[in-house]
Amino acid sequence: MLLSYILFFYLLYNHPRTRIPLILYYTYIQFFDVQPSKSWRHWWPYYERCRNWACWKLALDYFPNSKLVKTAPLPPTKNYLICYHPHGIISMGLQLGLALNCLDFTSVFPSITRSVCTLVASFKFPFFRELILMNGYVDCNRHTLKSTLSLPGESLVLVPGGANEALHSQPGKFKLHILKRFGFVKVAIQTGASLVPCLGFGENDLFSTVDNQSTGFFSQKLYKIQVWCMKKCSFSAPLLTQFFPNRVSLICVVGAPIDVEKVADPSVELVGKVHAQYVKALVDLYEKHKAEHGNGVELELT
Repeated sequence: MLLSYILFFYLLYNHPRTRIPLILYYTYIQFFDVQPSKSWRHWWPYYERCRNWACWKLALDYFPNSKLVKTAPLPPTKNYLICYHPHGIISMGLQLGLALNCLDFTSVFPSITRSVCTLVASFKFPFFRELILMNGYVDCNRHTLKSTLSLPGESLVLVPGGANEALHSQPGKFKLHILKRFGFVKVAIQTGASLVPCLGFGENDLFSTVDNQSTGFFSQKLYKIQVWCMKKCSFSAPLLTQFFPNRVSLICVVGAPIDVEKVADPSVELVGKVHAQYVKALVDLYEKHKAEHGNGVELELT
């Protein structure tokens, strides 16, 4: 993302002929852009080719023995809300296993048409916006989720834990911020989309961060600053203690779909019931695979 601004300002200041187009382009993406809510897939025929670029395969080589694990089939006749846990720092397991075809998602789950949800702020970065749109990303606005999942055969990949969960990303931990997250369940009920729990083993082992368990006066203060920034900006920026991620295996385990009956205006009780069903399925999926892929780390839910 930083590189996109470096390139933007380089062109702006060193190539006078590009200044007016760049200023118009920047104004458009900041104030008038509607593409993130629609996805380019409906008119960009090469998005699957973009997901197969050689550079993504090279990124996969950095994480040895990574794989996508299928535990149940996903019939292509349904809509799915695939929920990835944990968020981690950059959700690398999601990028490699679900967003792109590095781990052969289209072969493991044929005919599943998917878009990936990300922050609205991600589409404000010049040039980076085009990159993620070309790869089938959309914003995580509630309206976008509902309109996309209402289309026949459309599926979405979402990280429900969000900014809170990112702050708990630490090697040797698997802490999920899920017990008070009901919004994604409500959207699934309103659209009739099946909920699919998905676990990213190794995600939290990529970076060491400053968290609420860090010792030392300055570490505690830095963590409080992170929490304050998260509340003000709606996203978090965990402070890393390293520049490059650890070379660990990323195992993306996709669980069985939880079918949901479509209800336009679900009650609080119904949302709570489906949410409890989802959390149970998520815990069961973790317990089944933690010995093989999770090094026996215990699951924490908040």
